[in-house]
Amino acid sequence: MIAQRQALPDHGFKAPPFLQQYPAEGNPSADLSRKNKGSNNWYKAKDDLNRLHEKISHKRRDWFWKLAHELTNEYDVLIFEDLNLLAMKKLWGRKVSDLSFSTFLEILETVANNKGKTIHFIARFYPSSKTCFDCGYHNQELTLKERAWDCPDCGTKLDRDLNAAKNIQRAVRPRVILKDMRSGML
Repeated sequence: MIAQRQALPDHGFKAPPFLQQYPAEGNPSADLSRKNKGSNNWYKAKDDLNRLHEKISHKRRDWFWKLAHELTNEYDVLIFEDLNLLAMKKLWGRKVSDLSFSTFLEILETVANNKGKTIHFIARFYPSSKTCFDCGYHNQELTLKERAWDCPDCGTKLDRDLNAAKNIQRAVRPRVILKDMRSGML
């Protein structure tokens, strides 16, 4: 089954638990900065902060494993775009690093290999967002901040993410069909 999960506001995912990083009462990082460096209380505050960061890391990995199993149970073929994370960090800041996308992809590849699922990657500079899915027009002026655009050739109103998903699926489909024909699955 080849399917595409689209990035919509009502996609059904809850925010991952590791995004709610600090406890409601107090801020361990601020507690550490208020202590005299080298004192026993400073070491205790440092240990508390390290435990919190370790807990967040474990929550993140747990959520990645659960999401990887959910995706591989639902789809036989998964397609990802090799994203320019440095450019995304400049645009959206530390949140991009907190998501630890490369760690998620490693976990997903492990789970997919164990279940016999296929993962494809699209080249970073493939113009998936800039190409109109309907007519093939290539919009050179599209920036990362623009989330929707109108195609000047065919007049189609395009959502950047949905258009990219359709173009990525179209780019990978011939490879998947050719692989299935070679393995005798069709």
